[in-house]
Amino acid sequence: MPYITGDRESSPLSEQTTAKQERAIIALMTESSVAAAARAAGVAERTIHTWLRDEAFRDLYRRARREAFDRAISMTQQYAAAAVKTLLQVMADKGASHQSRVSAAVAVLRFGREGMELDELQARVERLEMIDGEATEVTR
Repeated sequence: MPYITGDRESSPLSEQTTAKQERAIIALMTESSVAAAARAAGVAERTIHTWLRDEAFRDLYRRARREAFDRAISMTQQYAAAAVKTLLQVMADKGASHQSRVSAAVAVLRFGREGMELDELQARVERLEMIDGEATEVTR
């Protein structure tokens, strides 16, 4: 996993990147531009652009971004039940404005529908992967 902490000893990326490249990946994830990332990492902007053209560096950068996003999603999932509870309270609150109650109701319905759609999509992908796996076994 490419978890980047800034501590080269604890980072699995350290085997695949230089310290400057690792600092650049961290900076690319936290700064608003490549120029700002270059300054933060202590390298030339041109160097970062060169590294970004390298497939291995891009793959590591993508993995680091995906992992950071996954951690953020995990954090939001921890509070999902509380968020739904809040929406339901607003929706049921007779003292709340009609706009607030309708917005809460729409959000509850939308999230419920999206959850069902994701479950269905996941089931379809799993079925396709099974079919693909069976086809691979037959052709061997």
